[in-house]
Amino acid sequence: MPVSLNHIGIAVSHLPEIQKLFSLLGLNVGHTEPVPEQGVTTHFIPLPRVDTALELLEVTDPVGTVAKFIDKRGPGIHHLSFIVGKGELDALCQKLRSAQVRLIYDAPKAGAHRMRINFIHPGSAGGILIELMEPQA
Repeated sequence: MPVSLNHIGIAVSHLPEIQKLFSLLGLNVGHTEPVPEQGVTTHFIPLPRVDTALELLEVTDPVGTVAKFIDKRGPGIHHLSFIVGKGELDALCQKLRSAQVRLIYDAPKAGAHRMRINFIHPGSAGGILIELMEPQA
């Protein structure tokens, strides 16, 4: 069950500036969705010729995890996201836990695009926050 890269999440502090830059490159937001549980509004920019997108993470909660990330590290790449097949996320999370891989959540949570999500902690992934996504029913 290989995973596929779904998107690269980028934490932004000034959304209009970064949107203008990507627009100049011919890349425009195709889908915007608030995710209050994460304290952000997501702005997905589909990339041509691949099933991958850039996700601009606009802070809506000043004490949310993305706001804390920007405060600590500044804006920039926040996470890589991989999609798994429908019904595979729970088993994958259990497999990772069995291999002593640290996950952020005890159980998957709701994410953008009606996906179930969990994250591999950067401490278990060479400093990279990795999101795992599964389509919901």
